[in-house]
Amino acid sequence: MPQSISYLREGSVRLCLERRGRGPQHVLFAHGWISSRRMWYEVAERLDPELFTLHLLDFRGCGRSDRPKDANGHAELVGDLRVALAATGAESVTVVGHSMGGRLTQAIATERPANLARIILVAPGSAKALRLQPARKALTSETYGSRERIERFQRAAMAREVAPEVMKRIVDDALVASYEHWMGVEERGKVDFSDALAQIDVPALVIAGGKDPLAPPSRLKRDVAAAIDGALYVELRNAGHNLPIEAPDDIAAAVRRFAVA
Repeated sequence: MPQSISYLREGSVRLCLERRGRGPQHVLFAHGWISSRRMWYEVAERLDPELFTLHLLDFRGCGRSDRPKDANGHAELVGDLRVALAATGAESVTVVGHSMGGRLTQAIATERPANLARIILVAPGSAKALRLQPARKALTSETYGSRERIERFQRAAMAREVAPEVMKRIVDDALVASYEHWMGVEERGKVDFSDALAQIDVPALVIAGGKDPLAPPSRLKRDVAAAIDGALYVELRNAGHNLPIEAPDDIAAAVRRFAVA
């Protein structure tokens, strides 16, 4: 699929945005924690470049984007997504967010940007505040920089096998992610904007993994799907948290059905 790389500015931070395809339907992909735009490659490869123009963002601290030593909080990452949405140059955009990216997508949707047409939330984080337990915080710190521990963490979050080269890619991206991004998960998680979800006025689709240990279906039904007026909910059986690589056929099919105006 034809692709191009460009760089955006959010204040002093340079952000990487990859574009694929040339179709009339614009889709912006937002990745999860310690990930990158490359989490979406299997999904992107399954979407017709004559129908879709895909925009894949690296959040600050990840992928090819800058790694600021500070300003890695919730508001700053929402700002990254806001800038990327504007940079699509399209009048109608579907935003697809995975995990942390799904949480940030909910936050953007509460702002009601003019060109946001619909949202697809893939194993998303909740808008409710989540306190990071001391043991989890210590494990996060210990896992940083360790290929073995990162791969163990990623495999524990998944219910389906993926190709070795795909696993290597997501571990590589976690190794590239900055320490500030890794450890910023605690402060970002303290932000609670759940009361604002009632302001979302675009069609929403929530996709859960039936065996997801990080964003379990019961939580997604209660805290996300039920909190967004009219949201649709789909659960993929025998799938875990990393749905873009565990179930790319299903996610691509959902984009084709839900994002086409």
